[in-house]
Amino acid sequence: MSSTKKPGLPEGARQVDIEHIYNRLADRGLRYGPAFRNLRSVWSHGEEVYAHAGLENESGGDDYLLHPALFDAALQAALIPGLDDEGGTFLPFALRGIRLHRAGASAVDVHTVPNEGGISLALTGADGEPVVTVGTLVRRAVSADQLDAAGQRTRLLRVVWKTVEQQTAASDQTHWAFLGTDHIGVTGALKSVCRSFDSYPTLAALDAALREGAAVPDVVVVSCTDQDSPVRSAAQRALMLVQEWSADDRLAASRLLLVSSGAVASRSQEDLSDLPGAAVWGLVRSAQSEHPGRFVLVDIDVPDDSGRALVAAAASGEPQLAVRHGALFRPRLVRCPPPSRRAGLSGTVVITGGTGALGRLLARHLVTRHGVEHLVLLSRRGPDAPGAADLDTELTGLGAKVDILACDVTDRSSLERVLADVPAPSAVIHTAGRLADAAVDTLTPHRLDQVLSPKVDTALHLHDLIQDPDCVFVMFSSVAGLVGNAGQANYAAANSVLDALAQRRRTLGMRGLSLAWGLWESEDGMGSELSTADLNRIKRSGFAPLSHDQGLALFDAALAGDEAVLSPVRLNEAALTGHVPPILADLAPAAAPSARSSDALHLRLTDLPEAERDAAALEFVRESAAAVLGYDSPDDIEADREFNAVGLDSIGNLELSRRLAAGTGLQLPATVVFDHPTPAALAAHLRRLLQENGS
Repeated sequence: MSSTKKPGLPEGARQVDIEHIYNRLADRGLRYGPAFRNLRSVWSHGEEVYAHAGLENESGGDDYLLHPALFDAALQAALIPGLDDEGGTFLPFALRGIRLHRAGASAVDVHTVPNEGGISLALTGADGEPVVTVGTLVRRAVSADQLDAAGQRTRLLRVVWKTVEQQTAASDQTHWAFLGTDHIGVTGALKSVCRSFDSYPTLAALDAALREGAAVPDVVVVSCTDQDSPVRSAAQRALMLVQEWSADDRLAASRLLLVSSGAVASRSQEDLSDLPGAAVWGLVRSAQSEHPGRFVLVDIDVPDDSGRALVAAAASGEPQLAVRHGALFRPRLVRCPPPSRRAGLSGTVVITGGTGALGRLLARHLVTRHGVEHLVLLSRRGPDAPGAADLDTELTGLGAKVDILACDVTDRSSLERVLADVPAPSAVIHTAGRLADAAVDTLTPHRLDQVLSPKVDTALHLHDLIQDPDCVFVMFSSVAGLVGNAGQANYAAANSVLDALAQRRRTLGMRGLSLAWGLWESEDGMGSELSTADLNRIKRSGFAPLSHDQGLALFDAALAGDEAVLSPVRLNEAALTGHVPPILADLAPAAAPSARSSDALHLRLTDLPEAERDAAALEFVRESAAAVLGYDSPDDIEADREFNAVGLDSIGNLELSRRLAAGTGLQLPATVVFDHPTPAALAAHLRRLLQENGS
């Protein structure tokens, strides 16, 4: 907010940021598209609101007594008092005492005043004469769940692969290279279409060549499929490669193109033979989020005939692609139609992580909603886990037989012994997992193993031990594996394997379902390990936490579906504007053009005298930092206070670097915030770079 005085307003009136208003309304479930974003300026004075609203097309009001979108903007202004309070969301319910004074307005000034029955509204024209008056607007409170149901923000999503039009690729002008061992067999195909092509057995060999003056390749291809490699080894090798690649500034303008075969399924009946490659896909998706433009993932079907398609893939600008019969396909998350049938579980159900927050919640639901008669709950501590005795008593009281057993589910022999005593389970639900977040540049093999072990090792053991085609095998995965959350490369790798395993089981004639969940609300689950900065980051990624009721309803809907992988999430549509990951592009609402897109700082500075440009650059940096930290105002960011002192962690530093790069049009290193650790220093650095670039 700003306290700048505007003529005609009472003393002390404060200006309200329009973008903040629409973001807050969207957070509450009220999303307005471009045609209904007609507030132009808003001021508050206590509980009174002063606003100006106008149609994009100034003649748009001629065909109406009062244009609906213009009147709706006046009603939006009436919702502003209390918008930042947590007490509830209000909607217009009834209008009393409406009087039209003049027809055909395309712009109005709005004044709202609380009265005994609700709020009065006065709409006036530019001449100050009345257009419409409303004696009383009555508002009624609605819950977040009601708005979710109405707006369908809580949804099942699925991945579809859409055709990419191939552009003419100038392979003769691009310097290509192959790195490492060609496990797939694409080298010959690339050599046949790439005029400039080199091979290097290792990164060390490439480094030596560059030191001797060799040209830096534009695209370096590496095979990430090795059928003889375990999942863990493949993920560790990919991590080392990504770290070494991103640390080499000489390769900053080059792209590393990682090729797999059978790591992703572009169609429902495709077999996934490369689970290690799936782990690499998940890990590199997060690396793409942290280092945009430096990594490309391509999965191919016919290596010997893939040369032209790989060249086209590199030229497409898409970060992830599948090549099928020479055509390119890109992944997109889309809304899944609601299931036409109702499905449930019965008999004996085994739950890994059964005494954890999600396991306990799911166990109660299976008994009360599905009527499951026998539950086998597995966890490392079993009956000694906190709350296990109370859970046993509760579920038994509901009529279920309950076995809470201690089992290290990552140990195959222990798991096999426990399952040997379970008579023909009708379903096994794998909820076990853990977080060990870190930026990919600082991720260690140990932290990678910490996450892979409970997720992947357990899933692979269960896959081997559950061969009954009638047994439902449900794995709790995460949307992080599909989107590639920054700071969660290990978690994304693990969950991508679960998604691939579900598809693999289906092609083998068994039942498999991977649920790529958004975050659940929880006081003692994995979500409880997340900091405020982590939660804000997830919210900005386009997702909001699921309530328990929302999550369980989506679980039931997913059981009734016919997909190997479904993503049950609650969308935060306010965040799905501007730059979003390509896989989320089809979910993003149509948005009004933003003035703060690429090169925004340059545009700001162009219109200012030289004496004001340093202050404008500093304000730009403070705005960007406030957005990353989730602060309401850039005033909360002190110019000379180091970023880490206000809560900016390593992942936040990466996000801020990306925002600044997008807003300046500059190519900035990932370490730019570390190198210039205060807003003032960073703003001065950006000014110097823009001046050097002639901006």
